[in-house]
Amino acid sequence: MSKRGLLVLSALSSIMFTAAVLATPLAVIPKQQDGNPPVGTEEPCIANNCLMYAGDFDESGPSLNALWNEIASFEGQVIDGTVYTPFNVPKKYTGAKGRTDWSVTGLFANIMNYPSPSATQVTWSIVTGVSAGGDPSKATVQCSGTAPFTVTPTGRSLYGFFIELTYLVTGITTCPSLERGEYWLTVVPQVTNPPLGFEYNYLSDVEDTSPANIEGPGTEPYDESYWVSQFFGFPNFTSTNSANVCGASGCDAFSVGVIGTAVH
Repeated sequence: MSKRGLLVLSALSSIMFTAAVLATPLAVIPKQQDGNPPVGTEEPCIANNCLMYAGDFDESGPSLNALWNEIASFEGQVIDGTVYTPFNVPKKYTGAKGRTDWSVTGLFANIMNYPSPSATQVTWSIVTGVSAGGDPSKATVQCSGTAPFTVTPTGRSLYGFFIELTYLVTGITTCPSLERGEYWLTVVPQVTNPPLGFEYNYLSDVEDTSPANIEGPGTEPYDESYWVSQFFGFPNFTSTNSANVCGASGCDAFSVGVIGTAVH
């Protein structure tokens, strides 16, 4: 399989990718594993206080897509890809007296998965200093870590084949209070020993016109997400709008969220 066939799940690359998967004995939509929450379990913003959620993936959207967001080892080859998704911390809530900073206690990402989730940890981060062509090692890390997570099916899928799951990290205590400004977050599954020898995780995009279930007061700016991957040949921050990344289809924004409280 080519690197391009792995990269994104736009209509064309999805056909190429699915054909490769169907050549294996796994030519079925994966069933929910025992012990997983049922499809339709409450989204993180119902069970937690969301400071920002970019909205739901639209299965019938005009430019639906998803982008490789995983670090894994397949047959000795490390296949890496990290999406840096932006979010804005506003100066204050409407009606609040004075500035309100954010105390972040959790992050989540909606990810298209096949054939089933096997990772036990994700790496996560909140950074600043991200710009096109920039060196990821020079970004300022506000907080980061490697942590266990929970997985919940959203009930959505891509092409009826890749099943969307919410990867949720809670209990974060290491982030400083975030002041007004723009930040980027990452939530990346670490796939070390998939039982079937392979696993694919793609970060779901959202349409840039009124995605469902947006939460605030924070927002996700459109067209300011970046991607980094040594394997695919993008060692520096590369806009997800690049034709070389998402094929100029979708990837204007991604389905992620921030959990916490706004504090004076």
